[in-house]
Amino acid sequence: MNTSDLRKTPLNSRHKEIGAKMTEFGGWEMPVSYEGIISEHKYVRDVAGVFDISHMGEFLLEGEDVKTLLQTLMVNDLRLLEPSKGQYSCICYENGTVVDDCIYYEENPTTYRMIVNASNREKDFKWINSHIDNLEVTIKDLTSERSRLAFQGPKTDELLNPLTDIDVSDINRFYFRKCKLDGISIFIARTGYTGEKGFELSASKDNIEDIFNKLLDTEAKPIGLGARDSLRLEACYSLYGHEISDKITPIEANIGWVVKQKDDIDYIGKNILLKQKNEGTSRIIVGLTLKDPGIMRQNYKVFVDGKEIGYLTSGGYSPTLEKSIGLALIQSEYNELEKEVDIQIRKKMKKAEVVSTPFYQNV
Repeated sequence: MNTSDLRKTPLNSRHKEIGAKMTEFGGWEMPVSYEGIISEHKYVRDVAGVFDISHMGEFLLEGEDVKTLLQTLMVNDLRLLEPSKGQYSCICYENGTVVDDCIYYEENPTTYRMIVNASNREKDFKWINSHIDNLEVTIKDLTSERSRLAFQGPKTDELLNPLTDIDVSDINRFYFRKCKLDGISIFIARTGYTGEKGFELSASKDNIEDIFNKLLDTEAKPIGLGARDSLRLEACYSLYGHEISDKITPIEANIGWVVKQKDDIDYIGKNILLKQKNEGTSRIIVGLTLKDPGIMRQNYKVFVDGKEIGYLTSGGYSPTLEKSIGLALIQSEYNELEKEVDIQIRKKMKKAEVVSTPFYQNV
């Protein structure tokens, strides 16, 4: 795909101005790194980083029946929500595999804001619309009207508070507030994809460069997609097309906690997912660390005693652990801590072992 064919966020020229290396991601031209993936990764773990996540989709769902609709589409239970609280969930097909994973926020009982993956935005919008039927619900795609940033790291509260008209340290995990950042209206949630304290925020696209610059005027540094991926891998957050997909269920992905019983609600995929949750699955996502020199990558095959038992869904170098880590979808009978397996890296077999996950946790 030519660069001219790629979608661009409102910060595209600003990224290039400050030295970003750009790449294609989900049909968008996005910064992969600025100073370098490892140094950016470590800076988020130690201080704070700013990520442009404007490529991700943002929907607004409104209407008297919006909660009823979402309860039939989501595997999680919206009765656990309250105004000002968000929830992570998966949207599934009837066979239990995943349409997409998303976070939605209850602004009030008839208004929900939803963030979806960039590559699935159009598919998700059509899927949700196709299930409205006679319900009183409207859905609006705000992706191009608004822009989104992630502000992640242990010093984010300290760096944000001088800029906002609220005390952001009062925002609990998965809760949100509407406030002003240096006079600019923003939606800010205590969520993130790095395993660190931090926030994700949404604002008008016309104001996003001002907000980006104000955050960079603090100790924070810009962070690209490369470090975003290594950070989320250490935290073992599922990535669509890797740990979850239209071929992998949430139970197989080892995120069964997101699938709720919801006895009185016949949500899509319920029967298969609850059967898998109760009886187990023939394959499961596990964490691996490489014992031999090398780097594990997506799609590398996993073997035990010469028998192929699965493949890497994600892999790479962990700057925090200083070793190669990965997530693999393997036959469940081999899901045993310290179980030794072989990873085929090019034409050589390298030793790895099954380990507990997440690899890193700080939230």
